[in-house]
Amino acid sequence: MLSRSARGLYWIGRYLERAQHSCRLLADQFGVLEDRPVEEIDRCWRRLYIGLVRTPAGGNLESNLGDEQFMLADAYTLAADLTFEPGNPDGIRNCLAAARENARQVRNVIGKDMWSCLNIAFLGLRDIEVDDIWRDRPEEFYLRTENAIRTFSGITDSTMYRDGGWHFMQLGRFVERAQLVAALVDAQLAVFPTSEYHIESVWRSLLQICDARVAYSRLHSLQFQPTAVVDLVVADPLLSRSIRYALARVWDALDAISSHQPLAVEAGRRAGRMAARIDYDWPNRDPEDDDATRATLMEIRDSCRKLHDDVEAAYFDYAIEDSPKP
Repeated sequence: MLSRSARGLYWIGRYLERAQHSCRLLADQFGVLEDRPVEEIDRCWRRLYIGLVRTPAGGNLESNLGDEQFMLADAYTLAADLTFEPGNPDGIRNCLAAARENARQVRNVIGKDMWSCLNIAFLGLRDIEVDDIWRDRPEEFYLRTENAIRTFSGITDSTMYRDGGWHFMQLGRFVERAQLVAALVDAQLAVFPTSEYHIESVWRSLLQICDARVAYSRLHSLQFQPTAVVDLVVADPLLSRSIRYALARVWDALDAISSHQPLAVEAGRRAGRMAARIDYDWPNRDPEDDDATRATLMEIRDSCRKLHDDVEAAYFDYAIEDSPKP
């Protein structure tokens, strides 16, 4: 496969996973905006921004906890920043635009239905702004946008040939997912430490964002224990949005596209070491030690970034041996 095609498919996976993750965060935030205390809403916005490693356009998060109208206006501003802000490369509309542009450049290796679905999803956001979604329930907008991305994923899963292109798209998707979930859990522990009296709704919210509420209810009681929630979304190999599941899919994709280049081999080893760390070291940690847990999550995020660098160097930006020398 041409390296430019592989790169395009890899980044389609990453951009769409990023956009979908932001949709899930914002849908969850707006879904309970009217039911939670103002202080909790404020802390959840902080969790959201820390988890996205983002500072609002124009400055830091500032809230007036005694003024609910201010908090509503603040929600308007923050939603616009995460969704439509032109200067935010990780904004939902910008991610969909970047994914569409990559798809346009690899039309020769994706199906017509894939292109049409992604094109329609982008056009649905191109000409709207935050005022347009604020008149209706903002939560519904984010759910619709996430469903459009889910539809693309479904079409991809059911139609795409399982060659190298498929595996590069899966690689991008799950590298991004591992990083995003690790950052989200880290932010959760930063804003809602397990040592304090836990607010059940915010831990239920984390499960909702990670599509883990049903799995949790099957494995545990209906009481949401913070350490059990963290264990599930980090280490459960059967949960599709857990870090461990994402790392397994990363390793599978790397194994399928493996080459003998040192950086490609190192990328596979790095993914295997991260998975082994969760399998063998994670169960032995002190679950009440948030600092140690967050340190492990930071290591996973750093390893994912290094793995990305290895993939870029091995498959996209490698030197051509017979190219003319300057």
